[in-house]
Amino acid sequence: MAEMIKLIESDSPSLKLKLSPCSKDLNRMELKMKLVEHMRYYQGIGLSANQIGIMERVFVMYSDVKKKEVIVCFNPNIISVSPKKTLMDEGCLTFPGLWLKVSRPESIEVEYEDVHGKKTKVFMYGLEARVFLHEYDHMEGKNFTDGVSRLKLDMAKKKQKKALIKAQIYKEQEEEREKQMKFGQSLIV
Repeated sequence: MAEMIKLIESDSPSLKLKLSPCSKDLNRMELKMKLVEHMRYYQGIGLSANQIGIMERVFVMYSDVKKKEVIVCFNPNIISVSPKKTLMDEGCLTFPGLWLKVSRPESIEVEYEDVHGKKTKVFMYGLEARVFLHEYDHMEGKNFTDGVSRLKLDMAKKKQKKALIKAQIYKEQEEEREKQMKFGQSLIV
């Protein structure tokens, strides 16, 4: 496994920039592999290049979460969105532990380039559409907190803080258990 790049902090100005089309000399295959590896390492279902500091208009995502089928979308565009919207909990690797109810179109028609530069036009529905739109927002310099009221965001941040504290306590307890197990094993020898 290559060394993992740390995720960009949520308040970084670089995440507010609208990205230009991909560089002409971009090694697409290398970037695809790096993004897929980072998405899996951080246990996400999508990852935009700018989330790890690469300012290229590209993201990876699971087109089928259950089957772990990955697609890479270079220079993505949204052709159309359904008028019907769905409200659903949404999170983001850039905002660990933060969950918000976000309304998004139920289905979309999109176009993107693959690693070879070939354009693909696809109709997406449900979770697949939601993930595409979430990652596309990163390309546009937006994030999933932008469309939520200040009150809802503040309430979610309080829950996030509690969840992160619980996670830290759990991690410390697990580390202590491991130390005790190793200590116990050394006494048995």
